[in-house]
Amino acid sequence: MVVTAYSEQSVADSESDRCQCDRSPAYQKALSDFGIADLIDKLSNFCDRESDARRMHLEQQELENLAATLIRQLNTSLKGSLIANYLNIFTNADLKIVSDLPGFELVSLQTPTSLPADFPLHTAAPLFRDGDLVRWIPIPLSDEIETHKGAVIGRFFAYAQHQGQWAWKYLVWLGDSTGRVVADTAWEEDLQLLAQGEQAR
Repeated sequence: MVVTAYSEQSVADSESDRCQCDRSPAYQKALSDFGIADLIDKLSNFCDRESDARRMHLEQQELENLAATLIRQLNTSLKGSLIANYLNIFTNADLKIVSDLPGFELVSLQTPTSLPADFPLHTAAPLFRDGDLVRWIPIPLSDEIETHKGAVIGRFFAYAQHQGQWAWKYLVWLGDSTGRVVADTAWEEDLQLLAQGEQAR
């Protein structure tokens, strides 16, 4: 089967456009207390020769996803010497100079080229099966109520960069296809079953 084009409503776009603006005060306080709010603000205004975030007009959810990815990369970049250096500064230095802590480079983000060693024995079973009628979950706070619908015609296991883990991704034959766009792919988290009696077209 040949898929001739991709839908304008790609899963990547859906993911980046998701925005949950009804954050609780406790959530916002946690972001501030742990410096994540400052990181998000830095990312939204970051500019150098290689990247200008201001021109990208990043959505809040995109910024939060980027911040989460950087924090995950920090976990993989930690070294004993680095931790010892920071602890020494905290113990012996004035807190006023904490903002001048030495910098370090994060390990480059890489996409795994081989399946997890425990696949498929310890892999969550796919939520959708071939033939299931599904629709894209509407983007929160969006004016778009109706989203694309279709039938699942396949799936594959892939590494989701935005989640930092492996996940199921589906090939969906669009019931409301127009022009040359006949199918699209979607991560499992972006799909939901159609309500009973609801048609895919």
